[in-house]
Amino acid sequence: MSNHEEPSSSHPAPRLTSLWDTLQTEGLSWILRRLRYRTPHSDWGRKIHACVRKIIGGVLYPKRALLQPLQPNLWDAHTLYAFYDLQVAPVTFDASWFAVAADRRRHQLGLPRLHFIIVPGTFHGFREERAHYETTIDTEARMWRLHNIVLPIFSLTRGFSGYSVLPSRPSVQWFFQGTPPIRYPEHYEPTLPVSHHPSELLKTTSPSPHQDTVSHLQSPAQGLRYLQRWANTRLRDRKLITITLRDYEFMRERNSNIRDWAAFAARLDQTRFLPVFILDTEGTLNPLPTELEGLEIFREASWNVPLRMALYELSELNLGVNNGPMFMCALNKQTRVLIFKLVTASVPQTTEALIASLGFEIGGQLPFATPYQKLVWEDDSLPVIEREFTAMMKIIEQNSIHSQHIS
Repeated sequence: MSNHEEPSSSHPAPRLTSLWDTLQTEGLSWILRRLRYRTPHSDWGRKIHACVRKIIGGVLYPKRALLQPLQPNLWDAHTLYAFYDLQVAPVTFDASWFAVAADRRRHQLGLPRLHFIIVPGTFHGFREERAHYETTIDTEARMWRLHNIVLPIFSLTRGFSGYSVLPSRPSVQWFFQGTPPIRYPEHYEPTLPVSHHPSELLKTTSPSPHQDTVSHLQSPAQGLRYLQRWANTRLRDRKLITITLRDYEFMRERNSNIRDWAAFAARLDQTRFLPVFILDTEGTLNPLPTELEGLEIFREASWNVPLRMALYELSELNLGVNNGPMFMCALNKQTRVLIFKLVTASVPQTTEALIASLGFEIGGQLPFATPYQKLVWEDDSLPVIEREFTAMMKIIEQNSIHSQHIS
C-alpha cells in the first residue's frame, strides 16, 4: 500500500474492479496486452501461475542446456538472484515487500548473499499503465523513482550484495542458458513474469525463537552515523518522534489530517519529546503548509531512503497514515511504529475488500509485528492519535524499565 501508487492528478481514478470502466478508458487492446502480465491475487490463482511458470521452465530447459557450452554461468551458487521485473512490478515504496520476501527466501535456503536483477518492461522499460497515469507520471519520472526509491530499498536488506539493471529485456535470457540460477520469485520466467504480493509475508506464521522466517529491512550504519550527528545538536535528552505525512494531490481522501498532526506535535511535552515531520516526497519542495510553520521538518529524509530508514530506527516512535514509507518502516523490526487510517472506503486502493485481498486481516495486526508496531484501524484524528501514542509510550517505557532491572 504505497504512497506512490498513482500519479499526482486531480482526476478521479478508474475503479480497480470495473472491467467496463477499463474497457471504456483504455480499450480492448490495452486489456489484452496487460492480461498476459497480470499477477493473480487469489491463493489458487498464484498457485496456478507458479505451476505454469514451472512448466515453461521445463519446456525451455533442453534449449537452454544446449546453449550452456556457449556461455559460462554468470551467477554464483551461493547467491539468491531476485528478479524485479518491471513488466509487472511497480516503481514505488511497495518494493519493500518484494525485498523482504526475497531476503526471507535467501535465509530459508541458507544462502549468504542476495543480488537483485532489474528486468526492463516492454513499455519504454516499464509496464504499461492506464492513460491517466502515463500522462502525468512519464518515463523520466518512473526512471527517477527506480533509482531513488526502489534500488535504495533493496540495499536495506540484510543479505544485499548488489544489483544489476539490465540494459534490455532480451538480455535476461543470458541468465537462463544452461542451469538457471537460484532465483526468486520461485520458478521466475521472463516470458511469464510475476509480481510480488504482500500476502506472502502477511500469511506467514510467527517465527520460532530459533528460526527467523520473516526477514526485515535495516538501516545502513553510515545512515545512523549521520542521523546521530544531526540528533546530537537537537535532542538534548529528549526522545525523537517522527510524523510521516501523506500530502498527495491524487486520492486526497487518503491524506494525513495535517491540522490534527500539527496540533498533536504542538501539544507534546517539548521537554521530553522532539516531534519531527517527514513531508510527502512529491510535495517536499512545495510551500510548507501553514499548520507546520515553526515545527521541525526533516526534508532530507523525503529524498534519501537510507537516511529515512535511519531516522525511523533512531526514533523513539514513528507515526503516520497508511502509505508506502510507513510500511517500509514496519518491515524493519528495529523500529517502533503506529500506522493510522488503514481503510478509506471512498478510495479503490484502500477499501476493506481490496486490503483483505492483499492478505491483511481487517482490524488485525501484522503477523510479524513486534510489540512496538501497531496498525490503528481508525482515522488520524487528534483524540485517536493521542490515545494510541500514550498507550504505546507506556508499553515502551514499561519494557525499558523491565530491561534495566534484568540487566
